[in-house]
Amino acid sequence: MAMRRIIPWMMAAGRAALGPVVVVGERCGWSGLTLAALIVAALVSDIFDGVLARRWQCDTAGVRLLDSMADTFFYVCVVTAVGMGMPAVWTAYRGPVLMLLGLEAGRMAFDLAKFGKPASYHSYLAKMWGLLLAAAVVATFVVGRPSALMEVAVVVGVICNLEGIAMSVMLPAWRKDVKTLAAAWRLRRELAWPVRGVAVKAAAAVLVLLMAVPVFALEPGQATYVGGTVSGLERGVEGRLELTDPLALVFVPTLGSRLEMPYARISEYKQREENTHRLSALLAVGVALLGVRQHTYTVTLNYTDGSGVAQVATLAVPRQDVKVVGNVLRERVPKPVMKK
Repeated sequence: MAMRRIIPWMMAAGRAALGPVVVVGERCGWSGLTLAALIVAALVSDIFDGVLARRWQCDTAGVRLLDSMADTFFYVCVVTAVGMGMPAVWTAYRGPVLMLLGLEAGRMAFDLAKFGKPASYHSYLAKMWGLLLAAAVVATFVVGRPSALMEVAVVVGVICNLEGIAMSVMLPAWRKDVKTLAAAWRLRRELAWPVRGVAVKAAAAVLVLLMAVPVFALEPGQATYVGGTVSGLERGVEGRLELTDPLALVFVPTLGSRLEMPYARISEYKQREENTHRLSALLAVGVALLGVRQHTYTVTLNYTDGSGVAQVATLAVPRQDVKVVGNVLRERVPKPVMKK
């Protein structure tokens, strides 16, 4: 019987230990299927440690807290492995993932300030997020490129963290296994302890931060292929804009063919300032399902490719780079025709 009480602890600790194994395995060149198998093993462990703890009546607050911390640590290691082994995937989802990690950190800080320890709600939404995240990471390791599931997992992760923050604001004392917001509200009323003013102020500060922090915005050196006549490139694909080649403007996408536009063959280029603004983290929740990306400036280039075919390419560039790109084009295009 004593051994049964230890098994859930061992399963959660073992899941945390699998995180560094994934990182080391990726660095050692393990196959994507092997890394995916480790993710599946961690998912099975996550499901059954709680089941066994409840069956053996050792589902203590300590076990549930370790379970939550093990999940967080494991997936931070997984994100690290993906970033080191698949730069294209990291480039495609760097902004949303960093925003999500920042939201996790902010939520944990809020819980520590209010309860003295991290929350361990294990809500239905959190369980769904865990399944989606595991499926997205497995698909990424197997196919070696970004998966559509990743976008869905990021969005659900943001919503899940917002739910956790709302629960922490409602509850006057730490509680484990709060499945829904409605359950959190009922607990608050049963405890008959009004939420402290500091909690309300902290929650308001978090919401203001979410409204202010930009997400899905291009960073210096990045660009997005907005559209044009170039074959082999999908609209909306992000990549890196290279200005070091003295003969051509080069766009290296995360997915698709490398695009080279020789300066000598550019007949016209046009820079345009968009009237849209960067999305905040909170507002991004509503639009990320549609894959919306907001950019500030675009550059449209008319040029002739190596086969003598006239092409048009429109690239979105961050505000910090628009002047640099314009100066490069003015200096290197033999007879530049620039239109506003």
